[in-house]
Amino acid sequence: YYDAAEAYGNGVYHKAIGTFAEQIGRKNIWITSKSGMFRSKEAAPPEQYRDTIEKEFASMKTDYVDMYFLHGLRHLECLEPAYLKMVDDMKKRGRTRYFGFSCHDGNVVDLMNKAAGLGSDAVQCIMFRYNFAQYGNLELNKAMDACIKAGIGLIAMKTQQSVPSDQEEVKTFSTDGGFNLFQAKLKAVWADERITSLCSMMGNTEMLRQNAAAAKSEIQLSMRDVHRLREYTVRTASLRCDGCNHVCESRVNGDLRIADTLRYLMYSECYDDHDNAKALYRALSPNERDLMSVDLGPAAAACPQRIDIAKRLQDAAARFA
Repeated sequence: YYDAAEAYGNGVYHKAIGTFAEQIGRKNIWITSKSGMFRSKEAAPPEQYRDTIEKEFASMKTDYVDMYFLHGLRHLECLEPAYLKMVDDMKKRGRTRYFGFSCHDGNVVDLMNKAAGLGSDAVQCIMFRYNFAQYGNLELNKAMDACIKAGIGLIAMKTQQSVPSDQEEVKTFSTDGGFNLFQAKLKAVWADERITSLCSMMGNTEMLRQNAAAAKSEIQLSMRDVHRLREYTVRTASLRCDGCNHVCESRVNGDLRIADTLRYLMYSECYDDHDNAKALYRALSPNERDLMSVDLGPAAAACPQRIDIAKRLQDAAARFA
């Protein structure tokens, strides 16, 4: 199972998958790919999504993807009939077998509830932000239950809910079963029977080895391990952006992208993915990076994680300048 997108690596990832599929046979791998206009304030027309993914089939050296996602979905109107008809046409032409969307912004619950209302004939799968820190989110749990009842498969992403890797809580964490912090976070998500699978970035072979070891191990987290994760969640709250951009960004004037900037900072500090984070940050418009012309006090006061938003945005500007 390969999770791809037209935005990943400026198309390089699609080309790599295409070469690999040629080597081992297209039918021996599952490709999920996505197209999205995730920074647009308004929903792009359905044909723009379709045309974007259509351009990528040549790069992937395939005539179809197994599953097609609308990527980084923010707009509820993208689940209206015009968009669903576009996907249905793709299915009829053999361009995709299944359809879904990925989402990790502030309206995840709204999107999931709308999909549940449409049912599995319209939406077959959702990949959404879900991790150990969200177990107590009642509205999210209700939305997940509604999707399961509707027959929609759920894939978790953003499972690490990471803080900078040099923090003492990261370096010293361990479980009764011998898992490190990163493995424990995966095990915690897999313990939820509503989750079919999870999608976790693996930037090197050591990450791959650790993830595979956690997946293959039959050892489950103990209740003491779960308690340790909860303590970790509380202690590191102010270092973790929870992606609720609708809360902080609604408190400032202008186009400043707070949640996206903090996410890119996390890529660099936690995953050592500095080059990609720098490129993503620089792709933001000057207004979307302009933290000097807005008062960030109201945003920080509204942040449920109590993040020092001004300092963290300054850290990002210095790191990616």
